[in-house]
Amino acid sequence: MTTISLGFFDWLVIASYFVFVLGIGYYLKRFTTSENDFFLAGRKNSSWVAGLAFLSANLGALELLGMTGNTFKYGMYVAHFYWIGAIPAMLFLGIYMMPFYYSSKIKSIPGYLKLRFDEKTRVLNGIAFAIMTLLVSGINLYAMALVLRTFLGWDWDVSMWVSAVTVAVYVTMSGLMSAIFTEIIQFFLIWFGLFLVAILGIGEIGSITEIMNRLPESFNTLWSTSADASQNGMEVTWPAIVLGLGFVLSFGYWTTDFLVVQRAFSAKDLRSARMTPIIASFFKMAIPFIVILTGLTAIALSKDGGSGFTLLTDGGQVNYDSALPLLIARYYPTGLIGLGVTALLAGFMAGQAGNISAFNTV
Repeated sequence: MTTISLGFFDWLVIASYFVFVLGIGYYLKRFTTSENDFFLAGRKNSSWVAGLAFLSANLGALELLGMTGNTFKYGMYVAHFYWIGAIPAMLFLGIYMMPFYYSSKIKSIPGYLKLRFDEKTRVLNGIAFAIMTLLVSGINLYAMALVLRTFLGWDWDVSMWVSAVTVAVYVTMSGLMSAIFTEIIQFFLIWFGLFLVAILGIGEIGSITEIMNRLPESFNTLWSTSADASQNGMEVTWPAIVLGLGFVLSFGYWTTDFLVVQRAFSAKDLRSARMTPIIASFFKMAIPFIVILTGLTAIALSKDGGSGFTLLTDGGQVNYDSALPLLIARYYPTGLIGLGVTALLAGFMAGQAGNISAFNTV
């Protein structure tokens, strides 16, 4: 296993982040005095605070490492998960569903199902959500461990325990309140720490046009190959994208997944709650400029035999999730690479904090 050496300032940045998030949890503990504070952050957040936390909770392992790796594997088709598979449903949640949720004064989505149907429906949904949350938490822990293992060479088990214990401690101390405040910090860390990867990738290759020229034909298009499933890597057609992803999957996720909807529940009034997913949708539209462009850059570099860029392999299988960490190691100097690692860990910890707070509430 090849590791990437970190300098003193890299370690300082990473250590400072862990100390800071634990300090936030300890400080906010004094303001967490009731059940409403612990599970709904006192229902006193503005739409911007709730909106940034809403998106940050969604920026977990699947979003950062997973979508960058999927772009390397499938090309630009991954962008449909954002512009078709997220934005319409997020707007629908804010405009139509949030008045039902917020006005009923429920603490969770299963609680709304109890009001709308009965206790059996609530229990069934709660069990399904719990199973899903445990599985997603495993993905987040794997991704955090992958970063620590790639950059530090730590054992898989040690990496997972360090990540899990840190998140568990600061969420346990003050519940959703500490999760939301750290998620806002993590939101800015993700943008400032990772957006530069795409910029530096364009700078090395020359231009976005040059990146596109190096891609296979089926990788540099969004719609032109969607009439024939055999012409694109995902093997899907436009009805599957529009109806399957854009309607069934996206609306099912964004309007019912309590991991993200819980942040809107913490808003101070109905208008702020409705604006929460709408504000988040503007930033969601821009996320592809981090993950999609970074994945395309990784493809372009891998096609250049002189670049020396190859993905890691585990057991003879290509690890597509290693694309983003390896690009950070390629472009960032000492000090800045610590910021990049911290940004990755921040994204995974934001997603994991959301999992824990939502799981506790349900």
